[in-house]
Amino acid sequence: MNAQNPPSLGELPDEDLMTLIAQGIVAEPVAELFRRHNRALFNFIAWSCQGDRDEAEDICQKTWLKLMRCANYQPTAAFRTFLYQIARNTLLDARKSAYAQHEALDGNEERIPDDDLTPDAELSLRQDLHRVHRALMALPVLQREVVVLRFFSELSLEEIAASVGAGFETVKSRLRYAFAHLRRELGQTE
Repeated sequence: MNAQNPPSLGELPDEDLMTLIAQGIVAEPVAELFRRHNRALFNFIAWSCQGDRDEAEDICQKTWLKLMRCANYQPTAAFRTFLYQIARNTLLDARKSAYAQHEALDGNEERIPDDDLTPDAELSLRQDLHRVHRALMALPVLQREVVVLRFFSELSLEEIAASVGAGFETVKSRLRYAFAHLRRELGQTE
């Protein structure tokens, strides 16, 4: 590529976009990173907030604001690892504050699409979703965190380890214990 045709923001890797943000070029790179990563980031935060959508939206917004203000970014790790570290720290800060110490409201059910489900099938699906949600929420926080990062945010085990500040083997162990707990909760045997 020559200097007269620089790559568009959509063609740049995440780390280059973050470097632009650190240099003070914020709006367009953040918009591109938001487009690429917000859904998975929100899923991670929502599960960590035990389904409290308002709290999850607030923490997600704070995460993006912190990212926009980050002037000392060094691309030593993958961008996703860096983003999830910010999100995790923002979650921990929120947990420490008094206003964030409330439980999720009972009315936060998963929305089931109106496909061609019979009323009985829809009821069964809702019950199954409720059981899975309850089992996930019953996991210890550190185990739930790695399950959500792995399966809802689709991070690799290495990225999870870097994001949560734990060793690779620790992450594997947390996942193993989480799966054993989920199997017991959901009544499945190995």
